[in-house]
Amino acid sequence: MENFRITIGRQYGSGGKEVGRILAKKLGIPFYGKEELMKIAKDQPDYEEVRAFYEEQPVNSLLYAIAMEQGENRTGKVPFRKIRELCGSKSCILIGRCGSYIFREDPSCVKIFIYADMEKKIQWIENQENVSARKAKKLIEKVEEERAQFHKFYTGGNWGNVNDYDLCLDAGVTGTQKAADIIMAYLENRGFIKHG
Repeated sequence: MENFRITIGRQYGSGGKEVGRILAKKLGIPFYGKEELMKIAKDQPDYEEVRAFYEEQPVNSLLYAIAMEQGENRTGKVPFRKIRELCGSKSCILIGRCGSYIFREDPSCVKIFIYADMEKKIQWIENQENVSARKAKKLIEKVEEERAQFHKFYTGGNWGNVNDYDLCLDAGVTGTQKAADIIMAYLENRGFIKHG
């Protein structure tokens, strides 16, 4: 098996991170979400330059306006380079962090987007965060708006655009385990992994 990367964009409450963890375990490859990236970054000299990016911190409108004048390369230069260094030479799974954009021209990258309808996302967040349905819906709307702004800030593109992905899955219908199985079949079909 040659090295390949899987990037997973996900709606909040869709189970995308869980799908990534299941896949990493099945494939025996590293998983990079916020916690893992922050742990790696802590000891790096450019920690402050990548911290907000790794945490997918919300972007305010003034910063966004300044960044758009500077162009994408300047705002994302250091974090994008760090992600390429970390993920570029080995098989791994990257959750969020504009992965589909960073590796958009990499033929050894499979770009996936996990979504679910609002009711399923509300149920997921109610269970995960132990909050009411009303609070869960507000959280989902807030986080998804922040993710859209974050993506626009660093890439200039629209978050969740189907054309940016190789495979989009409704994990609200399939569940996380079945979604991972479908992705495994897709990887096999594309020749990234062998049957077995």
